[in-house]
Amino acid sequence: MGVSQSCFSLAFQPFQEEEIETKRLDHLGIVAGVCKEIGLVELINELIPSKRKVSVGGATLAMILNGLGFSNRRLYLTPQFFESKSVDILIREGLKAEDFNDDSLGRALDKLYEYGLTELFYQVATKATKVFGIDRSFKHIDTTTFSVYGEYKGDGTERPIKITRGYSKDHGPDLKQLVVSLICSTKESIPTWVEALSGNSSDKKSLPETINSYIQQMEESEESYFIADSALYSEKNIKELSKIYWISRVPENIKEVKELYMRYSKEGMELAWEEGYYYKEVMSP
Repeated sequence: MGVSQSCFSLAFQPFQEEEIETKRLDHLGIVAGVCKEIGLVELINELIPSKRKVSVGGATLAMILNGLGFSNRRLYLTPQFFESKSVDILIREGLKAEDFNDDSLGRALDKLYEYGLTELFYQVATKATKVFGIDRSFKHIDTTTFSVYGEYKGDGTERPIKITRGYSKDHGPDLKQLVVSLICSTKESIPTWVEALSGNSSDKKSLPETINSYIQQMEESEESYFIADSALYSEKNIKELSKIYWISRVPENIKEVKELYMRYSKEGMELAWEEGYYYKEVMSP
């Protein structure tokens, strides 16, 4: 009786280790996604063209991500910030963390300043509101103050704004300050205009100047109704802004206004569109 034998041959392939590198996106993926949706980099590169590896638009996006990355660090440390981030996904392929050095970002900042930061902000904000379908018909304008510490002595060169003492809205009259003029669109309060002003700027003068600067950048098809506080109301501004639509509260120190307050009570007024607000329409010759 024969015995059959079977021979089995087993081949084993050695396991090859693969290097796995992890990169973080965190909340910056959402920030970068919004910037890409509005075409931020492409818009800036169109307005400020350059032939550098890191374009002005790319550098701007990198600084936005760094600024919103909860990292309060100096500009020259930006490459360290991006070492653990997926640069190819957040910004674009072909770029590395070391590409965002202080020389690259500094030159981009120079280009942004030469173009005009306020004007560039308007272009970006206009593009964003169009993409997301935000109504820009009604524009709320106001100013605020930022107190600062230090001497801020001039070196003889011309500066766009002057840091000095002025009317302090944050109750710091002993401190020097700068003023920021801001225009926001409707209830969404989306900023569409940001402008830095000298610390001693007066609202009565700066508000109409900001409105006129905005109108110069504004598209012809854009409707605009400007809404401001009583600082906008003056005989000079009424004449200067006669060709645009604007809404303001008449100051209470005007004699006619005092008489109207004495003549009408809340019971004689109509309820406005929001609870707690009442109005009475009065025509003044």
